Amino acid sequence: MFIQLVLLSSLLCATSSFGASSEIPLKREFPLNDKINPCENLYEHACSKTIESFQLRADRRRHSFAFSDSAERILEFKKNYIKDLTSKEADSPVSGQIKNFYLSCMNKDARAKEETNEIQKLMDDQKKITDKKEWFKTQAGKIHSGKSGFIGYSTNDNFDDARKSDLMLGVGYSLLPEKSYAKNEVLIKALAVLVTDFFKTIGADHPEERAKTVLKYEIDQQDNRFFPVEARIAYSLRRFVTKKELLKKYPDLQLNVFLSQIPEATFIRNMNPKTIPFLNKIAKTYSLDELKTLEMFYELRSKLDQGYPTFYDEAFVFANKFLGGKNKRSELDEECTTLTMHRFGAEFDYLVLPKMFPNFSSEKVADLVGKIKKSILASLSKNTWLSPTAKKEAERKISTAFMRLVSPQNFTDWKFLPTAAYGKDTYLANIEKRNGISETREFKFFRELKDIRSWEGVEPLEVNAFYQPSYNQFTMLQGILQYPFYDQKSSEIENLAGVGMVVGHELGHAIDDQGSKYDADGKLRDWMTAKDLVKFKELTKSLIEQYSKAGMNGEYTLGENIGDLVGLNAAYDAAFSTDNTASASDLKSQKKNFFLNYARSWCEVQLPGVRDLRLKSDPHSLGVARVNEVVKHFASFKEAFDCKDSDPMIFSAEQRVHIW
Repeated sequence: MFIQLVLLSSLLCATSSFGASSEIPLKREFPLNDKINPCENLYEHACSKTIESFQLRADRRRHSFAFSDSAERILEFKKNYIKDLTSKEADSPVSGQIKNFYLSCMNKDARAKEETNEIQKLMDDQKKITDKKEWFKTQAGKIHSGKSGFIGYSTNDNFDDARKSDLMLGVGYSLLPEKSYAKNEVLIKALAVLVTDFFKTIGADHPEERAKTVLKYEIDQQDNRFFPVEARIAYSLRRFVTKKELLKKYPDLQLNVFLSQIPEATFIRNMNPKTIPFLNKIAKTYSLDELKTLEMFYELRSKLDQGYPTFYDEAFVFANKFLGGKNKRSELDEECTTLTMHRFGAEFDYLVLPKMFPNFSSEKVADLVGKIKKSILASLSKNTWLSPTAKKEAERKISTAFMRLVSPQNFTDWKFLPTAAYGKDTYLANIEKRNGISETREFKFFRELKDIRSWEGVEPLEVNAFYQPSYNQFTMLQGILQYPFYDQKSSEIENLAGVGMVVGHELGHAIDDQGSKYDADGKLRDWMTAKDLVKFKELTKSLIEQYSKAGMNGEYTLGENIGDLVGLNAAYDAAFSTDNTASASDLKSQKKNFFLNYARSWCEVQLPGVRDLRLKSDPHSLGVARVNEVVKHFASFKEAFDCKDSDPMIFSAEQRVHIW
């Protein structure tokens, strides 16, 4: 394996047992289930024995082996690193702030006291506010402050120049992850009990009445939310509202407190036209006491932890039962390591990466990525349904896509957030300070142009790869370059089936149902003709139907399903090009291994609630569909496993889809 095994093994074994984070081997075996015919179910053939032998930890919600094995190794390495860091003097401002943040998280007594103070402070502040206008001014002032509030905001890449940022306002107070959850009567009754207990816990008067206000607000909110598939479509619609319109139509929201900080030239997205009217409706119809009630619940609920274990446990059980939460809380040291990773991702990775991945060959990765890019371009050159101008633009888009690979090469490329002093006993204050610093970085891009090729805000040890259509940029991070996706000692064919497929998948987003709305320069514009779009919809319609029949939301997962199809096709073509000189029997064996390694990429275990949540809100299909529904489109799969035309995994030539 490409990781230095001696170094990694010594760090993992420094804890009480090898599986301190999870039972994660250095290189997991994926034994095949010979009782299941791959022609009937490739996923079960490749994954079922691994799944059956794996015990999901009580403090885990899901384990997707290719991703989670890598993430657990990194987590365990970082847990040991930060324990060592806290036992000595910090040797730099970067390590010093990480050390202090972690120590503040580990300080149970200080956190308990701080939580009580936060409750008291909010109640004292509320007493000073005597009318709704003043309350909304305070809330508008929180929009850019590092604090949560009634109204939130985000920065979004401008449709015509991604170096610029557009503004989007949104709902700040929200709990349910997707609007259909409000239809679950059992959930709503349990939530009423939880919210009532919250107000009793913080010593608020009339807890039952306050809980009714929160429930009413949460249910009212759902009528004004998008379903995820609607949001996915709306994201690339040119819907805007002016600052003048907002201030004129919605004076009760006191938005000028925030909008006065925004340059006049900034575009304000109106992605969901119902959002601001909904917030305005609340402003007009809710009393001051009801608004204060919402503020108490949504701004304090996540802060009740070390000082309020009874309520924390009750909220934990609720999340586990209804919102896909885990069965058990992780140990505090692991939890604090994870929280520090989230707040200081790039800084933490900078310290750890060279120790965990010494002498890693980025050149080999770049070569593999180049082969996938070449494979997609070769496939596009054979396309018969795109108009000549659209085909040329698709080729230009892939050929000019910027490839940001592995990790920053120089210290200046890391683009850390400014360092600051973080107290060892002020955890909540540290979070607020860090949020404010992070927001300040994002906020500056309303006035400054972004460097879209920089590593700013990127964490190289995240187990991920992604494509950004507004940048026409692909990013492959060091964290994902572990087995089974990638192993420097594995054959090129195995690596192509793993990380090569990932590269093809992400570049496939450049020309999926949403990414294809952006041109090679990252501008939102229609570069396909009306005839092209009709054919594109015709091709993708069968995919929507196929995945819906398999139990997925075929429309919502379409982009990811296209990515899987394009990715595996590109990886296959790269692996079995004319350069492959293997004998017929060896070639057949190679093809079997190719499809098996692809299948291993999506083996997974998850709690039932997580599965339900993903089906409602995750644009990715479940692992079983990402394996079985994709390989049905490959005649070479049938040949590799000697499948019959009547086998469940086999599509006829007419059923197979090849988009690009």
